[in-house]
Amino acid sequence: MSEATDQDKISANKEDLDLSKMTREEALAYMGLPADADIKEIEDRFWQMSKKYRGKDDEEAKKLEDEIASVYEIANGSRDRKLEEEKAKESEPKIFGKTKSEWSNFWEYSWKGIALGIVVVVFVGYVLYSVFSSTRSAYSIIVFGHMNFDDTFIRQSMEEKGIKPYIGWADIVVPNDEGFTYSEAENTKFNAMFYTEPCVLISDKESYPYNFTVFKDMSPIAQEIWDGLSDKAKEGVIPIYMSERQSVEYQNEITMSSDIYNEEDILNPDLYDDELILIGFMVKDPAISAKLGVDCWWHSRETNVLIGECYNNTSDDKAVLVITTLLNKAFED
Repeated sequence: MSEATDQDKISANKEDLDLSKMTREEALAYMGLPADADIKEIEDRFWQMSKKYRGKDDEEAKKLEDEIASVYEIANGSRDRKLEEEKAKESEPKIFGKTKSEWSNFWEYSWKGIALGIVVVVFVGYVLYSVFSSTRSAYSIIVFGHMNFDDTFIRQSMEEKGIKPYIGWADIVVPNDEGFTYSEAENTKFNAMFYTEPCVLISDKESYPYNFTVFKDMSPIAQEIWDGLSDKAKEGVIPIYMSERQSVEYQNEITMSSDIYNEEDILNPDLYDDELILIGFMVKDPAISAKLGVDCWWHSRETNVLIGECYNNTSDDKAVLVITTLLNKAFED
């Protein structure tokens, strides 16, 4: 059938065409196809008929394109299959307003979110329990970054001082060019751990600049910490000064390197404070970082960690004690 014939047929039928009652045979005839046309013939014919209306902005063309699409669904049998499925659903017994198949689909697509929610609720409950009913959280330490972490060394070092700390760890992945993706569960866990009111934070070299805002300016206690360090510890660490503006510039840099971002993700550094503050002491030797229990998972980075004070810590004495204890112990022979 020619394109002119298609147009004549459509024009002649558009006023009285009832697609809800159209049979497959009538749909094939509408398309100018024999009753025994196979699926390839139907698809080819659909493409030919719809291409002259596709993309046009006038209402008539859109109506005709929709009409042809509906006829195509009748011709290839998909409309009838949908109707059969709907009838079968209607006949199924319902449990809390959903059929068995609907519940099956619900669990198939929702179980991960539900499982995550349960994990988060359990973890937050555990954290809050630690805060309000356990002496372990009198000294709380949070370790975060893309790493594996073993808390044995830190726990034993603090217990030698008569302290039983709460030690939390979260695998936090910042935007990166190595293909690692962040975990919603780990980020939620990280946020929940701040309810323990940590005095000290330990982070990897990639994560602490990105999470600048969780660190407190240690300048008021810097001298006290420095005086409490052994000579070996002093030689093995570097005081890290950083501004809010530098953190934003770092965030922009690694966000753009990941190639997965929107323009609104890029911040204007000029809007942020450029005053340098002391956010912690970085361990220069990866072997000492490993001794502290940290093993970074980055492919192309060494394991270098920073130890700093948490932004909401209200007892500087605790931070001084924990930082000097851990660094002196780590640099012991």
